[in-house]
Amino acid sequence: MTVAATSLQAYREIQREGGLSHRQAQVLAAVKPGQDYSLSELVKLTGLPVNVISARCNELRAAGRLVLAPARRCSLTGRTVHPVKLPAQQGALFA
Repeated sequence: MTVAATSLQAYREIQREGGLSHRQAQVLAAVKPGQDYSLSELVKLTGLPVNVISARCNELRAAGRLVLAPARRCSLTGRTVHPVKLPAQQGALFA
């Protein structure tokens, strides 16, 4: 089995079990309750490339672990962004 096939198989097993991948856990750990984050802000906090952050945020949103927050200006780029945050009930668990 190739490395790509093994990685894909491991990813699918994680998804079936409802767990988080290593990178998803890294992104989720950077998100604090009551705060929202642009992709650029998460890049700065985690040190991960923006393409990794974007993909993991999309996966975490699809899984209901992150939600979109109201649009605002990014503190780093000044652009209008649609940041992500923890859902209300998940944030309450950590408060």
